Amino acid sequence: MRKGFTLIELMIVLAIVAILAAVAIPLYGAYKERAVRAEAEEELLHVQTVEEDYFNSFRRYTITGKELRDFYGAKVLGEDPSPDNYGKNFMIELSGTTAAYVATAYVCYDKAGSACVSGVQNLTCTITADQEKPSCN
Repeated sequence: MRKGFTLIELMIVLAIVAILAAVAIPLYGAYKERAVRAEAEEELLHVQTVEEDYFNSFRRYTITGKELRDFYGAKVLGEDPSPDNYGKNFMIELSGTTAAYVATAYVCYDKAGSACVSGVQNLTCTITADQEKPSCN
């Protein structure tokens, strides 16, 4: 009597593995996209927090991003585009005046943060001084 698997048994195992892979791979992609979006939203909330802290200290908002990076560690793009100013798959730009600001995160699911700019992003999220959470579209 021979020991081992028959061809039918091996084909059944391969079919089961293929079905599981067909279900798992799209779910993994969606999970990865949600994680990138959540990271960008979290960093926008961090920018909002440090902007409010800056405002409480100096009675104005900063829109250059330099102070936010230097003193608070925010990942905000500014005059010096170094790798530390980007998220892994997003970049954040500040605009506005000393009385109001808008922080915009450009999110790219398949590109590095330094390559993710307006026009090539998958998602754009913004937050202002009067918002409780970022709005994305």
